[in-house]
Amino acid sequence: MTSNTLQYVTLFVLIFSVEGARAQQSPGPATTRQLVSSSGADTWVAVDGLNRSLVTGTQNGAIRKHRYVGIFYFIWHGAHGYDRHTDSTAAGEGVMDKLPADTISPYDNTKILAANPDHPRWGPHLAWHYWSEPYFGYYLPTDEWIIRKHAQMLSDAGVDVLVLDVTNAFIYLPQVTKLANTFLAMRKEGKSTPALSFIVNTAPEKTVQRLYDSIYKPGKFRGLWFYWKGRPLLLCPEDAATAETRAFFTIRRSWAWSTGQEWFGNGKDKWPWLDHTPQNYGWHEFPNQPEQISVAMAEHPVSNIGRSFHNGRQPEAQRSAEGLYFAEQWKRALETDPEFVFVTGWNEWVAMRFNGEGPKEFIGKPRKKGDTFFVDQYNEEYSRDGEPVKGALQDNYYYQLVDNIRRYKGARRLPVSNKRFDIAIDGNFSDWRPVTPEFKDDEGDTFHRKHPGWGRIKEYVNNTGRNDIVLAKVASDEEFVSFYVRTAAPLTAPDPGWMRLYIGVGNGPEWEGFQFALGVSAAPQQFSIARCKGGWNWEQIGAIPYRMKGNELELQVPKKLLNISGGSFTLDFKWCDNVPADGEPMHWLDKGDAAPNGRFRYRGVFRL
Repeated sequence: MTSNTLQYVTLFVLIFSVEGARAQQSPGPATTRQLVSSSGADTWVAVDGLNRSLVTGTQNGAIRKHRYVGIFYFIWHGAHGYDRHTDSTAAGEGVMDKLPADTISPYDNTKILAANPDHPRWGPHLAWHYWSEPYFGYYLPTDEWIIRKHAQMLSDAGVDVLVLDVTNAFIYLPQVTKLANTFLAMRKEGKSTPALSFIVNTAPEKTVQRLYDSIYKPGKFRGLWFYWKGRPLLLCPEDAATAETRAFFTIRRSWAWSTGQEWFGNGKDKWPWLDHTPQNYGWHEFPNQPEQISVAMAEHPVSNIGRSFHNGRQPEAQRSAEGLYFAEQWKRALETDPEFVFVTGWNEWVAMRFNGEGPKEFIGKPRKKGDTFFVDQYNEEYSRDGEPVKGALQDNYYYQLVDNIRRYKGARRLPVSNKRFDIAIDGNFSDWRPVTPEFKDDEGDTFHRKHPGWGRIKEYVNNTGRNDIVLAKVASDEEFVSFYVRTAAPLTAPDPGWMRLYIGVGNGPEWEGFQFALGVSAAPQQFSIARCKGGWNWEQIGAIPYRMKGNELELQVPKKLLNISGGSFTLDFKWCDNVPADGEPMHWLDKGDAAPNGRFRYRGVFRL
């Protein structure tokens, strides 16, 4: 969102969190802790929808110290109207109640342009328009299912801190409170979440004071504060702080672009949230020691720098799904290797429609007065969100984000099994106790969803979560590979969508990296095993006995059937429950439960 149509930028807020922060009138000594996923996500492997593999610990080594990643995160959706923009907000700047007249929105530019590219039927002047449909729907920021899903995905990616947008003089305390309380609850449950902090611009003195008085001075959400150089980090203009707040925060100024920009100066204590390639870095102690650099997925439609921009130009043939600009920006960041990388962004999604005074060009084409334009988000090409989307981009940018964070922060080495285990498939399970390594999945991620959506969307409901997978193991002996899985509560009775296992052995026709799929059979205590013939095309090749008791299940597959010989081999596997078996890997994000999450896979490395 923007308060000045001539500035052509949407402002953002970084929210950072660190456990154990201690602060009241004076924050006192504290250290910043890097986020390491509680489920071991940095040891998971994946191949994205463009067949790009994630870097793994075997290539990258251990996690590097003093390397942090923040990402722009947005919480003001629904606070300024739906079918029409309103200058006022709900009481306390929370999400507005929908009016009886809100029967048309969400306005979706991708769908509007597809329906009538020559004469698009836009919503009203200043109305919020989505650049496309988020994979999780046109949600509101108070939807706890969304908050939990975002926390899980961004923790898995290695994001240390979220950046919330309070740049337009609103602090959205109800939304911040819901987000923070959900994060704190997740941490009590043993889960990882990023930390929280803010970025300020418009009416900075008033906004900084409100943040301080509402959150920091009373010590709210203290366990989620992100510390930098011993104090909570706040991104704001230098002169916005009073003596009291200046003593409390570590302050860095953040705005867009650096070269020739007065605000940036020589870069000391400046943290751009957006910059042209090659990005300049901000520094604190010495000019030759980078403290921070920005990485963006694109810039603005009014500057004609989209997701396909690379080698200094915006190509006519757009390649939006590939992340070419994002890759160039990450390349510069990895070469610079600062202490902090600031990614733009995650979930902005909407921009206001303008048709008055404005830029002479829009998406690289001449524009005359009265023509519609959007400043920050427009369509798949001219948008800056990394959250998965319904459309060609899908979850490509998420895995590109994961891959580059690993290259920057490092990742732990893949676990190796170097001992044979003779497993009996008898429902006893005691022989599994000494088996290592253990492969974890988040407990509680079968949480059900029921929450209103944007505008005319009455609500989103998702009750598909049931068997909550929390732990898996794999073992090998001379003849068999055995699999074990545990759920948080006793397993439900088998049905057609029950407890499916995918296995990848690295050769032969595959679907999403898997050559074999096991699903429950009509015969009692048996799984059918199918071999992939290429894509979502399987042929059944046999039956595999299994045993279950309470919340545990075990089975074993002959190595010969998996085309495995010898004691040294690598095997990928994935469990899921109540996920549609229809060839759509995106379902792993939001249907039933998948272990590990999304397209990730566990990798068993055997050196027997």
